Amino acid sequence: MAKLWKKFKNVSSWRKISVGMWERPSDPTIYGFETVDVDDLMAYLDEVSQASGEKVTLTTYMAKVISDVLAETPELNSIIIGNRVLQREHIDAFCQVAVANKSGGSADLSGVKIRDSDQKTLPQIAAKLHRRAEKVRKGQDEEIEQTKSVLDKIPPLLLPKMLKFFDFLTYAVPVDLGKLGIRDDPFGSFMVTNCAPFDIRLGFAPLVPASRTPFIVLIGIVEDHVFPEDGEPVVKKGCQMSFTADHRCFDGLQIGFLVRGIRGRLENPRDYYPPAESYRRDDQKSGRSSRKSPPPEAKTSKMAG
Repeated sequence: MAKLWKKFKNVSSWRKISVGMWERPSDPTIYGFETVDVDDLMAYLDEVSQASGEKVTLTTYMAKVISDVLAETPELNSIIIGNRVLQREHIDAFCQVAVANKSGGSADLSGVKIRDSDQKTLPQIAAKLHRRAEKVRKGQDEEIEQTKSVLDKIPPLLLPKMLKFFDFLTYAVPVDLGKLGIRDDPFGSFMVTNCAPFDIRLGFAPLVPASRTPFIVLIGIVEDHVFPEDGEPVVKKGCQMSFTADHRCFDGLQIGFLVRGIRGRLENPRDYYPPAESYRRDDQKSGRSSRKSPPPEAKTSKMAG
């Protein structure tokens, strides 16, 4: 067999050390980010909030947007079980929530799962998120408190092995561990986290191995940015957002579809969602609406190929 490589004549000390420190790359994580024009979106969210009586935030909107993009192309709603990439039966959003600890010196990280988020309206998602988040912050969420109680009883030395064991039982077998406080697929199809409350412009969230969630969107501060408009620089409200994805689930074509679908809905919300006045319902003000989300009125995205 012909030789396809040869030794370097001179190898630096750092290169020798680095080869000894690290093994071959095995991390499938993909990172990306961009600055999005949300000038019209912020005005639209204010209008929807006023009409519905529910505070519809950028986190709420992002949860809805990604849910709708996945609903258009269900094969992107994936999960890895064993060595296979499988399609999820439901589209569930997971929104992370920061919870101050008892000393107030730091924060714990928890979250709220919104089941079948593609079938809910913006005010419905907002109502669900706000009420569950408030319970989580007050320590009144029964599911999360039960899970914490179980984890607190496991010695730190055994915790990594127990987490792997619970993961195996939940996904590979699967076994219902609800009585132990271990929820069924607790993290859902994707995660949304907002770091703007911490005064962070841009951050990159890691994939959480135990979550089986293949992508996370992280939202930064909404502030003034310069965007081109008709060849001229214009100052508008903008937001830097990052996207972390599992390359085992998505290739470039699929990630491009997700990004385009999200970007279009962020920059042109009125092309995809109904006028704010359509959300003016008495039962929505109390978060009890049963109406499913209306279909997009103008555009839909289609994945090429």
